[in-house]
Amino acid sequence: MSSSSPFDPLRSRVAQAANTSREQRVLAGLEHSELAIRVVQDGIRERDPHADEATVKRLLFERIELMRRMQNRTLSEQ
Repeated sequence: MSSSSPFDPLRSRVAQAANTSREQRVLAGLEHSELAIRVVQDGIRERDPHADEATVKRLLFERIELMRRMQNRTLSEQ
């Protein structure tokens, strides 16, 4: 019985990306970003069902900014 590594799906995706054009990779990245944004917006709406679109957008931007600050802090610590 063989056990699979948790990195096997990542290796598979990396190999697949190597066989796609730069344009296809950019489009895939944009699609993933759009999906992530929709998931976060849905989470905001679920947490506050009475939030209007302006509030959802403001909270989305706040979360994106928090993620950037956390990422920058992590990168500066390396």
